[in-house]
Amino acid sequence: MATREEIQAKLAAIEQRKTDALKALQAQRSKLKAKLAQLDRPTKSQRRLDARRKILLGAFVLEQMQKAGISPQALSFEGQRFFDWLIRPNDQAVFEGLALPATAPGTTLTITPLNVPFDQKDQAKALGALWQADQKRWVVPAGRDLDPFKAWLE
Repeated sequence: MATREEIQAKLAAIEQRKTDALKALQAQRSKLKAKLAQLDRPTKSQRRLDARRKILLGAFVLEQMQKAGISPQALSFEGQRFFDWLIRPNDQAVFEGLALPATAPGTTLTITPLNVPFDQKDQAKALGALWQADQKRWVVPAGRDLDPFKAWLE
């Protein structure tokens, strides 16, 4: 028959093996979780491609805004210029050339509609007004001085 001390020693040995096995399983679990997280993470080339898409999309949007006469500096979001909010600080160097210069006093930040009679359309066009066919009206593009168009301001 085994003595009390021998039985306690065997129980202690079993308990120790159980603790060691649990530590090994936890280590293996954390390694597997790290591998799984790495598999879910996009590759470096995927991240680069995503960044290129964002840059191209941003350039396209800014180009379309400029064609429509909308200044990116005029837009705001949550009290902050949309242009600054859209671009992270490390991306601003990429978009520096696309930023419109600050407007002078007396210039419009947005498209300004005009009330131009038909017989004066050539004069308005010569001053830089644009015809918006879909809305059937003449407008002053953003960033232009409004003084030459005072006669036609609505």
